[in-house]
Amino acid sequence: MLTVPQIEALRKTNPQLYEALKRLAGASLGPNQGWSLDHQITDGANYARVVSGALTAGKIDPAKSGVLMRGSVPPTWSGAFTYVSTTSSITWSWTGLSIFRADGTTTAMPNGSVAVTGLTAGTTYYFYPYWDETASAIGWVAGGAGSPSNAQAAKTNSAAQHQALQGRIPLSQGAVVAATTTSGTGGGSGGGSGSCLRAESVVLTKERGTVPIGSCKVGEHLRCPSHAGGETWTRIVRLEVRDADTFIRLHFSNAESLDVTPHHIFTLADGSPMRAERLCLSDILVGRFGRLTLQRIEAIVEDARKVTVSCEPTHEFFAGRHAATVLTHNYTFSS
Repeated sequence: MLTVPQIEALRKTNPQLYEALKRLAGASLGPNQGWSLDHQITDGANYARVVSGALTAGKIDPAKSGVLMRGSVPPTWSGAFTYVSTTSSITWSWTGLSIFRADGTTTAMPNGSVAVTGLTAGTTYYFYPYWDETASAIGWVAGGAGSPSNAQAAKTNSAAQHQALQGRIPLSQGAVVAATTTSGTGGGSGGGSGSCLRAESVVLTKERGTVPIGSCKVGEHLRCPSHAGGETWTRIVRLEVRDADTFIRLHFSNAESLDVTPHHIFTLADGSPMRAERLCLSDILVGRFGRLTLQRIEAIVEDARKVTVSCEPTHEFFAGRHAATVLTHNYTFSS
């Protein structure tokens, strides 16, 4: 039995003999009883047949049923990255990441971490993680700053394109963002989203009344609930403003809304904490003037600024888009 490599070699080196052999094979057993060089052959080590149902004009078509669904449409993934930063380094870590494919299968990505050193203090960097199908490992688009050179100085189309090359599955929608500190250590999660409010969100301060949180300074006081009942003030002990482009917009039953990063934490009515990305419609949260029902959730992707704030002694405060009426958590920095 001829193999595909043998037939291909014959067709290229001696096309006349190939055509003669093809006619001879078709007529060898009489009318309608011959064998075909196209169908009655054995797949070889380097070449094999492709069912015609997978082809369009002789080319493999991912939209056809003859192509495995595993790779015919973009996979999706779940999980999040977290990072810890110093003045000169950013260390990314990940656990429990999974890829969900169109054919119903799941690829679990091994837990791991990568440290990028040699960075500049107080600087925002952009990272492009991907899953390498061939290496079965998480990779990062290189060519930036640091060692390894995974820290990009800016968001670029080129880096996003390299993140999505053939054989790679992007593990973020565009860049994930992290920043080195000006002193001490810091961190974040969900692709550098951290636990942050959009800079335009308003809070109630003791010193200046209702103002955007992005205008607040260390030492100012935010309105918060009192553990003894009623309300009191909590002092801002640390505040950082950074670029961001991914938010979750939450709409509440009191006609108020709030833009936060996916990992920002809220307090449910039963007292339990819940990340914004895990909130569901009709969840009941704590408001300044009573309980609030979550009525609508939006994903917002646009260039903006986020504020990470840490307060003492109370680690909660009221905030909102128009008035400070929704109870939300601050972010506890590492020391």
